[in-house]
Amino acid sequence: MLGYDAGAIDAALPVINLVDVEYHDVFNDIWLGLLESGKTDFPLKIVGLDNSQHEIMFYADSVVEAAQDTIILYGKDFSLAKRNAAALVESEMSQRILKDAALSFLCICDDNGINYMNPAGLKLLEGEKEEEVLGKVFSEFVHSDYKSVFKKDFSLLSAETQAFPLKLIGLKGGELRVEMFVSKFRHGGRSGYLIEAKDINDLLLRQEELLRIQGVLKRKVAERTQELSQEIKARIKAQETVEHMTYHDALTGLGNRMQFVHSVDQDPSLQSENGVEGTKEKSGSYRHCAVLVMDLDHFKDLNDIFGHETGDQLLRQIAGLLKEELIPGAQLARLGGDEFALMLPIEEKVDAEYCAQRLLMRMGKAFFLSDKEVYSGCSVGIAIAPEHGTTATELLGHAEMALYQAKLKGRSTYTFFDSCLKKNLEESSRIEHLLRAALDKDEFELYYQPQIELQTGRLIGAEALIRWHSSEGMVSPDRFIPIAEKTGLIDPITDWVMTTACTQAREWQTLLPGIRVAINLSAISFRQADFVHKVAEVLEFTQVSPGSLELEITETAIMADFREADRILNSLAELGVHLAIDDFGTGYSSLSYLKRFPVNKLKIDKSFVLKLDQNQDDAAITAAIISMAHAMGTKVLAEGVEEKSHMLFLKERGCEEAQGYYFAKPMPAEDFLKWCTREGTDRLKTVAS
Repeated sequence: MLGYDAGAIDAALPVINLVDVEYHDVFNDIWLGLLESGKTDFPLKIVGLDNSQHEIMFYADSVVEAAQDTIILYGKDFSLAKRNAAALVESEMSQRILKDAALSFLCICDDNGINYMNPAGLKLLEGEKEEEVLGKVFSEFVHSDYKSVFKKDFSLLSAETQAFPLKLIGLKGGELRVEMFVSKFRHGGRSGYLIEAKDINDLLLRQEELLRIQGVLKRKVAERTQELSQEIKARIKAQETVEHMTYHDALTGLGNRMQFVHSVDQDPSLQSENGVEGTKEKSGSYRHCAVLVMDLDHFKDLNDIFGHETGDQLLRQIAGLLKEELIPGAQLARLGGDEFALMLPIEEKVDAEYCAQRLLMRMGKAFFLSDKEVYSGCSVGIAIAPEHGTTATELLGHAEMALYQAKLKGRSTYTFFDSCLKKNLEESSRIEHLLRAALDKDEFELYYQPQIELQTGRLIGAEALIRWHSSEGMVSPDRFIPIAEKTGLIDPITDWVMTTACTQAREWQTLLPGIRVAINLSAISFRQADFVHKVAEVLEFTQVSPGSLELEITETAIMADFREADRILNSLAELGVHLAIDDFGTGYSSLSYLKRFPVNKLKIDKSFVLKLDQNQDDAAITAAIISMAHAMGTKVLAEGVEEKSHMLFLKERGCEEAQGYYFAKPMPAEDFLKWCTREGTDRLKTVAS
C-alpha cells in the first residue's frame, strides 16, 4: 500500500518517517501514551514511498515478547474507502451496485436535499419507499443530542479525515447509532455530497476481531514462554496448589476457617500486649475489629428443592458479591456449608451494624441461577474485639452464638453477642428437650379464634392456633415454633394440628353448619415432597369435607420457589381445600405470580390493621390490598381487628371477613362452641348492624 518492500521495513525504518510532517507532534504525543497505557486508537496521515498520502485509522496494543516491548499497529485506510465510493458513483453501474450494498447506508445530497438513498439506508431509517426521504434535508434525521456535531456544513464535514459518530432518528421515531463519512460528489453537471454510514455494531465487530487477534498473539507468546520455563512453573504451581488447598475453600476460592483464624489473629487490634483497647491510629481514634458470621436462611430447603448444584451456584455467587464489598484491611472466609465470616476494621460499633444491614439488604434480593429466580436471605451474628474476645477463636465462637440467636428471632436479622446469649442458648436447648416429649405427653392443644363475615355478622370460620401446656407452664408459639422448625419437629407437630383441626371441624359440621377451620402452615412443612399426600390422608381419615379445611401459607413461603408453590397449591386445590395467603403485605410477592395461584383469600397482616386509625400509610396500604384482591377475584380477611373503628373501616371498603380481639380471643374448642351459641351473639349483631 505504501510502496515499501520487505527489505526496507526489516531495516528498522522509524515509524515517524512514515508520518506526514503535519502529524509529527500528534504522533509523538500518541507514542508516549502508548508506552504508558499500552492501548489506544487514533487517526494519522501516512506518506508512501511515492509521496502518496493515506488517511488511516490505527488501533494499537502492546505485547511483551522475549523481554522486549513491542507495539502492534492495526490500520484501515479510510482514504481508499472515500476514493472507492466516488468511483462507484461515477461508474455507469453505480446505481445497481449501491442498491445491492445491503450492509451500508448510502445517500446523495445537494442543496435541494436528499436525491438518492439506497434500499439499506431507507430500511435503517424505517422507510418503505424512496419518495419518503427524497427532497428532505438530511439534518431532519439527526438526533437532537447530535445537532451540535452536525452544525458544520457538508463542505467542512467532507474534509474530516476520520469517521464521526452520529445518532439518527428514523421516520417512525426509532434511534440508530452510526459512524458517518462525508465526501464530495460530482457526476456530469451535478455536484453534491456522498454520505456513507455504517451501523456502530459493525465497528464493534471489528474491535472484537482485533481483540481476538490480540488474544491469539498473547496466547502464542505465553505458550512460547511456558515452554522455556515449564518445569520451574510446574514446581511453583504444585507448591501454590498445596498451600491454597490448605487455606482456601475449594468451591468458592475464599479463605477457609484456618486461614481466617490466622489472619484475624495477626490483626493489629488483637496484638495489644499492654491492655489498651485496640491500636491507636495517627488520627487519634482507636481501631477495633469486628467479626461477622453470616448464615443463609433456609439454605437446606433450597438444596432439597433445587438440588445441590444450584446450591453451589448460589454459594459461588454470594462469595463474589462479598468480595466486591470488602474494604481495605478486611478478611473474608467460607467457614463451611452456607456460613461465611468477615473481619472488618472499625472505629465504632455502628460500623459493624451498618455492614450487617447491608448484608441483610443484599441477601434479601433475588439471585438468578441458570433459569431459576431464588430468594434466600441471611442472618448475621457479630462479635467485637476486645469487648467480646481477644483471639480469633473466641470472636468466631461468640459471633456464631449471636448468629444462632438471630435465627431464633425469626431470621433475616442481626444480633450482637452479649453474655446473656449463652444463657439463652441453654434455654433453647432445654425447650427443645421438652418439645421432643410434648407430643407423647399430649401437651398440645388447639385454640380457635372466630372469623366473621363483616356484611352479615355471620360466623364463617375459625383459625386453629396451637398452644403448648408444658410441665413448666404455657409456652408461647413464638418461642417453640422456631425451635421446632430448626430441629425438624415441625413436621409431626403439623400432622397433629391438621388431624386435630379436621377432627374438630367434622364434629362441628352438624352444630355449626358451613364453618371452615383454617390452619397456619410452616414453610418447611409446605415444601415437603409428600405434603399434598399427607393432606389427602388426613381428609380421608377424619372424613371431613375438603371445603371445611383452609390452609394458610405465607407470602415468603410461596415466593421462595413460586414454580414449586404453584404445583403444590394447584394439587391442594384439586383436593377441594380452600387456600389463603397469610400475612399479606409483609413479603415480596409479585402480582403477576399471585394471580396465577388458585388462592381463595388474602389475609391482611395485623401490623397494618392495628394502626388503621392512627397511621395514614397503613390505612392506604390496607385499602389498596382490598381493592387489588377484588380486582383478582379474591376475598380478603383482615387480622388483628381490635377496635370498632377498625371493623367499620374494613367494612366500608368492602373487606369480606375479619378476626381479632374485637370479636373474640382464641379459645379452647369447648369455650369456642359456647361463644358461638351464646356469648358472641350480641357482638355479631353489632357487626351486622
